[in-house]
Amino acid sequence: MSLSERALEILDRYNKTEDVIETTKKFVYEMLGPTPDRGDMLYRYEHSIRVAENGRMIVIAENLPVTDTVVACLLHDVGYRECGDDWRIHPQVSADIAAEYLARIGYDPDMAKEIVLGIGRHNLTDTLPEDMSVFQTTIRDSDDIDRFDIIRIAMAMGSSVHEKTNVEIIESCQKQIDIARWYMTLPRGTKTAKDMMDKELTQRIELLEQIIAQAKKGFE
Repeated sequence: MSLSERALEILDRYNKTEDVIETTKKFVYEMLGPTPDRGDMLYRYEHSIRVAENGRMIVIAENLPVTDTVVACLLHDVGYRECGDDWRIHPQVSADIAAEYLARIGYDPDMAKEIVLGIGRHNLTDTLPEDMSVFQTTIRDSDDIDRFDIIRIAMAMGSSVHEKTNVEIIESCQKQIDIARWYMTLPRGTKTAKDMMDKELTQRIELLEQIIAQAKKGFE
């Protein structure tokens, strides 16, 4: 797809750099463009930083490329603001923007291709292409780990219980538990990613079960 004038204007400010990680952070912040009327984009930027840290932790444990993984994770949602109301297209939009950015900063072409493929596939769940590499899967795994971490648990708890009856709370929490258990069954690229993901999901399930028990208190 063709990039917007806004995206191209931002891209024009970037070229070869000695500190690719810090430069990429700056680029992602500019592309997401948090403003008072788009506070969700600040959340998206902070999410990207956490995803990159998840990726760093995974690849250090697994002896995989650190810088390439961090750059890929930072860029995985870079096109979010360009998608308007259709968030479902953000993996491909982000991949297209990442491809142009990596070319402009002179990134290794083979690794750039791998990064772009991984970004385009980072929202896949149970059906993964046979040629999806461990590197690509790590981008997706790092994203999933953040989507179920303690911050997202707090968000889920709020939406599950705010001004709801006991029956509604139980139904909402059980739905969240079912989703978490399903995510536990999904394939992961590495043992480290699997362990990190299971830890977050187990914590979520335990807290939701406590809420259900409290909602049932005195009514069983």
